[in-house]
Amino acid sequence: MKADKLGILSALFASVCCVTPLLLVLLGLGSLGIGAVLGRFHWWFLGAALILLTAAWRRYFQERRRCATECCEMASGTPTRWTLLVVSLVVAAFAGLNLVTFASQRQQTAPTPGSPSDTATEAVIPVEGMTCLTCELTIESGLKRLQGIQHADARMAEQAVSVQYDPTQISLNDVVEAINKIGYRARLPD
Repeated sequence: MKADKLGILSALFASVCCVTPLLLVLLGLGSLGIGAVLGRFHWWFLGAALILLTAAWRRYFQERRRCATECCEMASGTPTRWTLLVVSLVVAAFAGLNLVTFASQRQQTAPTPGSPSDTATEAVIPVEGMTCLTCELTIESGLKRLQGIQHADARMAEQAVSVQYDPTQISLNDVVEAINKIGYRARLPD
């Protein structure tokens, strides 16, 4: 495989964990639980992306060295180099996102819900399976679509979702069920 194709493949691997769940949520398919499954393997995807990116750069430099030795012109050398540079930035951005998410897991701060309305009830629901920012966004957007949910704030670091809901429109059991349908493991608070 050519260097530029390997580089693009590495960017796809680096982004699959974050981009795929967001696309599914935008398409209304966030309840399939694919984001939670992909999230469990985000470090593997990132590792594969780094291996593919390393192979792409290696292939590029081998071709460049071969052309320098044989005094030939490297076919699509400049576009390939620019493709690899852009792809390297994409992979670095997703690696940084994963590292920031990992670092934020170490900070234990309480969820900060917004100000509730007069009829709202607040609850903090324990949720297992959140591994990154995309997990938080998937849960929040899934809950905000439900009638009766006034505010949802998922926190991966706490493995919890803070919700403000109208108990006349939706029960806490329904909220937990909705999170489980999205593909995470939620339970009623103690």
